[in-house]
Amino acid sequence: MGKRKKYAAKEKKSDETRREYKAVRFSVENVDEESGEFSGYAAVFGNKDSGDDVIEKGAFAKTIREDFDRIKILSQHNDCELPIGKPLELREDEKGLYIRGKISDTQKGRDIQTLLKDGVLNELSIGYDAITFDFDSEEGVRHLKEIRLWEVSIVTWAMNDQAKIDEVKSLTESLKEVKSLAESIKTEAKAGKISRARLDSLKPFIAVVRELADILGPFLEPAPDPEEQDAQKSARKPAKQTKMSGMVFEIIPTPNRR
Repeated sequence: MGKRKKYAAKEKKSDETRREYKAVRFSVENVDEESGEFSGYAAVFGNKDSGDDVIEKGAFAKTIREDFDRIKILSQHNDCELPIGKPLELREDEKGLYIRGKISDTQKGRDIQTLLKDGVLNELSIGYDAITFDFDSEEGVRHLKEIRLWEVSIVTWAMNDQAKIDEVKSLTESLKEVKSLAESIKTEAKAGKISRARLDSLKPFIAVVRELADILGPFLEPAPDPEEQDAQKSARKPAKQTKMSGMVFEIIPTPNRR
């Protein structure tokens, strides 16, 4: 027989709850600028998120039924400002919590609509109370069974660990691409097959690399050892440098002949 997982279940009372937030990056299925409506998923079922939580299907059933009229759409979870809209539809399906919302025709609401349509804003986050959950002590995972939903926010960045991991992954992939490009150019140059068009296309890239080198150079180079620096200065012979046509010549003075 397989080993059964042990759960520590706890039903929380309303006076014990604290507001929590959970974000999900979503693709806007539809944005209608005239009506101000948009649709997407505010939560996903069955997957462990960066907070070691798993939202179970049915967790929103009671709050949709009892609290629908009180649920608002906010911007950046800012409940000190006026809401920017309200949900027209909230329902659970096999994927998660589906929302169809309406952004109000205010100045801020119109700005939000434009940013949604342009894909600048593409993340939703929910503000909720965890009412009932089971805790898997072996896996360290909390299974959310019932959630009281207060608001759905349109946010710029998901304020969770997963968003930070995505940034690191993105940077790593960019560095891999740069390294691959450098190897490709090196191979072409050695074979004498690098073309003028290829060089011209690389000019913007080279300019950016040079600018980064100028900015970051002082931070990346180790601080010189003062004693070693003095020894090098005393041992160095006086020299003059003359720059002509992009070339640098070093002129070493010869000893005076008698």
